[in-house]
Amino acid sequence: MKRIFTYALLMAVLSGMSATISAQTNYYFYVQLANKNNSPYTLSNPSTYLSARAIARRTSFNVAVDSTDLPVNPAYIQQIENLGVHVHCTSKWLNGLTVKLTDSTKISQVRALTCVKFVQYTGLLVGAPLAPPTKQNARETLNYGIAAGQITQLNGTFLHTEGFKGKGIQVAVIDAGFTNVNINSCFDSLRLQGRLLGTKDVINPASNIYSEDTHGAMVLSTMTGNMPGQYLGTAPDASYWLIRTEYSPTEYKVETDFWCSGIEYADSVGADIATSSLGYYTFDDPDMSFTYADMNGKVSRASRAATIASKKGMVVLVAAGNEGQNAWKYIGSPADADGIISVGAVTSTGVPSTFTSFGPSYDGRVKPEICATGTSSALVNTAGTPTYGNGTSFATPIMAGMIACLLQKYKTQTQNPSVWSLLQTIFRTGSIYNNPTAQIGYGIPDFKVAEQNLTTFDSVQQLQKNSFVLAENTIFKTLTIRFLGGNTPIQATIQIYSITGKQIVNQAITDSYTVIKTSNFPTGIYAVCVTENGKTETRKIVISL
Repeated sequence: MKRIFTYALLMAVLSGMSATISAQTNYYFYVQLANKNNSPYTLSNPSTYLSARAIARRTSFNVAVDSTDLPVNPAYIQQIENLGVHVHCTSKWLNGLTVKLTDSTKISQVRALTCVKFVQYTGLLVGAPLAPPTKQNARETLNYGIAAGQITQLNGTFLHTEGFKGKGIQVAVIDAGFTNVNINSCFDSLRLQGRLLGTKDVINPASNIYSEDTHGAMVLSTMTGNMPGQYLGTAPDASYWLIRTEYSPTEYKVETDFWCSGIEYADSVGADIATSSLGYYTFDDPDMSFTYADMNGKVSRASRAATIASKKGMVVLVAAGNEGQNAWKYIGSPADADGIISVGAVTSTGVPSTFTSFGPSYDGRVKPEICATGTSSALVNTAGTPTYGNGTSFATPIMAGMIACLLQKYKTQTQNPSVWSLLQTIFRTGSIYNNPTAQIGYGIPDFKVAEQNLTTFDSVQQLQKNSFVLAENTIFKTLTIRFLGGNTPIQATIQIYSITGKQIVNQAITDSYTVIKTSNFPTGIYAVCVTENGKTETRKIVISL
């Protein structure tokens, strides 16, 4: 799956681009490096590889700079390039890189380097960038126009009237291209106010990102589109980074590695939020395709990178997908990542969109977590005309914009905000929070309630940050153990005993969020013993079929 919007629109875009494809074939390989030894970068001097804003965000969220922040060792990059192999992009978090070759036989020389752990073929890409048009003018207004319904559905007007419209919050949009954003009158106030912070094209650094693909521009319009009397997005005062990681004509696993580079770039420039309406599960080469069993947040490199981003203080949103009526049916990657928000789609009346992809993640976590309007979502097209479109592609940025406004409020009331606390505050306002479903998760959130509960919930979380939440989900037949604050517990284990004293589970806890499947547990009372750093707490639960 590429950009997450309806199939008909996808085919129209692809057919329009087919004429630009060139004859030259480029082969891509992911190269996993063995270590970061002898790096010229140090943890004591992060300003050499992180922006001041990225460092400030870590400080604000009490996130330490660690070895994952250290860039890929430039000496290793040089060794590979000395072989005549082009290093296309890197992932410091996963300590790997993507190389591009026209002669794929050269990869054997890369594989033989002592600094290389393994090499994986990730696809081939062909094509060329397009060229740009010219400019117009407009002014900001608070009239929502055709976007009123999708904002009212989330009770987002409350935050706006309180003065929180995303000012000071930086949002990274990771997509396939941003046609005409540099000239579309819908984005005049974004450009004139200096809130279009910059662009990054991971696919082709020499391209014109404003002539690549229409999808990202429509996604952006749902957040910051501003046309007096006709349209206003969910975060009209936020600032934006535009990042291209998706190549539309083909679909290979290399794009998940491009996505890793894109989210790392968003982190390095200090973005507060990243939103991406991209998803992956099947590829042009079937041998690369994922299975539903891979949708556990730990197989795809893009999903692993999304989780790392959340742990570094970034709020990450990913579209759940539009596969609800198709053979695949489920969410893709990186929507399966832990610690992020996967967004599903509903109609204006709150009914699940027929196309929205199903969860849960394969390991039983609620996915998608929340939903917004995805059927007949209001947006502005690349010609500057307010219109409508379908897909979780649009539900996701609609939600991202509202979260930008809530995060702006959150930052005014606490010096040490918590991503986990922010997310839980939003999830708990879901229209079906107590009975989540596989199609729309916790349902439609209420941002007025979230804003009102933010301080209280955050204080409780701070008081109980060494405790954990234990919850049984009868829909998905799972038991979740979530350590408050999103912190990884120290030397933690969980044991579960039946009422007769028989040990059913005995395993280590290695993450802040652990899911145990209970589908094979007989109905009854169980004792759950969670040990952390030498201290044990026992709780009683009832498992029912």
